[in-house]
Amino acid sequence: MARTATVGFTGAIVACLLAFGGGLGLGADRALAQAPAAAVAGPLNIDLPADWETRFIRYATVDKAARKIIRFLYVNPEAFAAARPGQPLPNDTLIVMADRCARLGPDGNPLLDQQGRFIADPPLIAVAVQQKRRGWGESYPAEWRNADWEYARFNPEGTRLASATTPESVRACFTCHIQTRPAQDFAFNFWDFVQTRR
Repeated sequence: MARTATVGFTGAIVACLLAFGGGLGLGADRALAQAPAAAVAGPLNIDLPADWETRFIRYATVDKAARKIIRFLYVNPEAFAAARPGQPLPNDTLIVMADRCARLGPDGNPLLDQQGRFIADPPLIAVAVQQKRRGWGESYPAEWRNADWEYARFNPEGTRLASATTPESVRACFTCHIQTRPAQDFAFNFWDFVQTRR
């Protein structure tokens, strides 16, 4: 799907006045040049913090039997502290979804621990991020927009996937969340966790 960069109303006015407003004077030009630009959609908005595995809070672990993986879910501590039941998740919530393979037995089925849960092999196999920041949703069409959430995918080493740098490359994330979780601020496990915690 072709995408045209969106320039917000403020940005358009700034560009117009800078181009044709020679009579405004240097001070006005400088003030206009400093006006905030509209957010541009896309996964490049999200940076994966280097310390997410040590600083973020792991709030859920999910065995995915169909894929024989274990999904570990983390959230930044600031959002963890600020989230309240019944309220939209806080601005700047950053959720990390990290997948590891389940350790398999000779029969090809996942081995289970004493609690009946999958046992993870240590290496990460995939990392995906969901982040919310005010204004990020403004550049998306209504059929995509997940409020102000953005999505991104990274290699296990923490570098951005070269194939996941455009909005189209993470469209499946938007589609899944908008179809199943619009009433839960477009979030899955962390929303559910917040609603039930005391």
